[in-house]
Amino acid sequence: MALTLTELYAIRDAIQRAKGSPVLRVHAPDGKDITYRSMDELLKAEASNDEAIRTYGNHPDSKSTLAQHRRGDGPYGPGFPGPPGWGYW
Repeated sequence: MALTLTELYAIRDAIQRAKGSPVLRVHAPDGKDITYRSMDELLKAEASNDEAIRTYGNHPDSKSTLAQHRRGDGPYGPGFPGPPGWGYW
């Protein structure tokens, strides 16, 4: 059964709380209690959960990218003659 994004975020929050407590126990949103044997095991579960959040909906490259544009028609912009080395504006 695949978890919803809300459930994945709830698990992430529970893991964050467990990292600060002396008992490495996570209460999952489906009512199960998971006790980890070591901090390393808990960190691996956190990484796995973060990967599931990142790839939710079968979009493994879900990082955002922004388009970059240059303004103007030349190195100094439209109709703005400047001496060399003046930069963009």
